[in-house]
Amino acid sequence: MDPLNAAERKSAYLSFLLFFIITVAIVVVTVFFGMKVPFKQNAQLQEKIAGFQNEKSFAENFATKLADTKGILDTVNKAGIQAELLDQKITDGIRNLSAMVDRDTTIVKKNYMDIVQNMTELQFAKKQLRDASGTNQNMTQYMQQIEALKSDLARAKAEADALRMQLVSLSQGR
Repeated sequence: MDPLNAAERKSAYLSFLLFFIITVAIVVVTVFFGMKVPFKQNAQLQEKIAGFQNEKSFAENFATKLADTKGILDTVNKAGIQAELLDQKITDGIRNLSAMVDRDTTIVKKNYMDIVQNMTELQFAKKQLRDASGTNQNMTQYMQQIEALKSDLARAKAEADALRMQLVSLSQGR
């Protein structure tokens, strides 16, 4: 006892089965890509976070070494300090900062290089200031010596005039 519409039933069943398989495949593919894409984005975001953390760690390390070098640079022109020794420490600090910037692949490398250049220029300016202040001290000493010599010269002229007057009075008295 086969039904009269067995071919139509079979055709309808195969159509249902085909659409069911297509629908299940679409759902499975959607779920698969819905899971795969976030994992890929997560990996990319993790890489970006690691890059930012590296930059942050570099910036903190750079700032620490910069503060140390700046502290030495601030004390180099104080009285009673061995400026040549501190100057060498400053040069070493600037060299270390420059090496750090050269090794790193940070995005703002130019800014860091500008900071290092400014530190170098500041060190040079401080050295010029030390040299100029030494010149001012020498100039003051020389001015004091000139004044002392002028007063000695004036005293010597006065003595010479007094001796001439005595010589003239002695020569007239004869």
